[in-house]
Amino acid sequence: MTRQFTLPVFASSCLLALLTTSASAQSPAPVPATDAEILAMITARVDIDKKGTGIVVGLIDPRGSRVISYGSLSAGGAPAGVDTVYEIGSITKVFTAILLSDMVLRGDVKLDDPIGAYLPANVKTPLFKGKPITLRELSAQLSGLPSTPPNLAPANPANPFADYTVPHMYAFLGSFEPTRASGELYGYSNYGVGLLGHILSLRAGSDVETLVRQRIGKPLGMDSTAITLSADMKKRLATGYGMPGVPAQNWDMPALAGMGALRSTTADMLKFVGANAGIIPSPLYPAMQAAHKPQHAIDQRPGESIALGWHILDKHGSHIVWHNGGTAGYRTYIGFDPDTRRGVVLMSNSHSGSDDIARRALNRAFPMTVYSPPPALIAALAKRGYDQLGAIYQELRAADPQFSLDEALVNQWGYEMLMQGKPEQSLAIFKLNISLYPASSNAHDSVAEAYEKNGRVAQAIASYRRALDIDPGAKNAQDRLEKLGVPAHGEPAPSR
Repeated sequence: MTRQFTLPVFASSCLLALLTTSASAQSPAPVPATDAEILAMITARVDIDKKGTGIVVGLIDPRGSRVISYGSLSAGGAPAGVDTVYEIGSITKVFTAILLSDMVLRGDVKLDDPIGAYLPANVKTPLFKGKPITLRELSAQLSGLPSTPPNLAPANPANPFADYTVPHMYAFLGSFEPTRASGELYGYSNYGVGLLGHILSLRAGSDVETLVRQRIGKPLGMDSTAITLSADMKKRLATGYGMPGVPAQNWDMPALAGMGALRSTTADMLKFVGANAGIIPSPLYPAMQAAHKPQHAIDQRPGESIALGWHILDKHGSHIVWHNGGTAGYRTYIGFDPDTRRGVVLMSNSHSGSDDIARRALNRAFPMTVYSPPPALIAALAKRGYDQLGAIYQELRAADPQFSLDEALVNQWGYEMLMQGKPEQSLAIFKLNISLYPASSNAHDSVAEAYEKNGRVAQAIASYRRALDIDPGAKNAQDRLEKLGVPAHGEPAPSR
């Protein structure tokens, strides 16, 4: 199973890969999902898909705002609602972008200033053939810096950025050797925007949290948007869940605050989205508009581009300016369509996002993502057993040629079975996945883990090796083989 810190999710979300229809001049005007449809979607996502314990959706247009919510802020807790607090993760990057845009309008910085102009003189900054990285490139994900700094070595992996310091940040920056000029290619970098927030705080003489509160939160009346939780916000904080029923630790990122440290509520985020969409008058609107301006197309993803902080999606007749966010136990989304003047906020306390629901709230032409095995499949398994999974799948396919199972869905299903202490069932699920997706390194890596849990070491080794054959960089397979004391290649170990 591929493992990585998930603050980043975000722009490379697998949901976007499902959206293949390009917007065109002939596309019909976007029709939003109804409130009843949204309620049905979030109810199913919580009760059937088990994605957290509650979801809150906020909607805004020129007529006003409204909130649709379902579930609770924790298992057995109070109802989730407009004032429930969530970690908003990488949505913080949009706040950092607006701070940058505002400082440009104030004359404090210029977009194309090199980053070294605002860092201590003893900090080495990367150059490629003499070209430096600029502030614009940090915000527009064009810096070429990696998403996660290689010198991140958390003492507590459940709170991975808590002990990452400014000296760590500078040490990596000084060691980074770019292989191409910045500004050429989109590449999502949490570190890069964290660095930008640090630079802006140095220039302004104030930390990121204070800048956000004074320059964005106060003008918009956002009283529940902060990094440091007040006593009242703590009472309203939703519990994040990494897996169904398993609480996740909250994240702290003091040095890289600009990349994802903010917490907020649906009420506050509706004000923020409304101001960005021009629905709510704000003195920040010129800075916000400047941040919405496209900076670069995103290669290999038609209809997608990057602005300052914001991403832009042009599909199904919609022009959506958006960003999502995720930490260990939260997934969030904000977006608006300046043409229809509709905006959406979605907050959830799940490890898995619901961007699809948020997009359908703006335009029901966007597809839903299927997270749970179809009921017909589950019913057949209950009657016939998991050893018949492959046969049942083929029968369902024969009855309906459109029936299919996504690789990520099957993989997640298998791991949920492992978490529930059902290794034999999980092995059957992972074996189905490799039969459906034999060229997937991750599918082979996952079935290897299931073989291990079932005590079938020889098969586990063979599957880890197959994962490495497909992807020589499959780190989990490398690590597991090393722990099993066998080389990456060679004869299978004897069964034991």
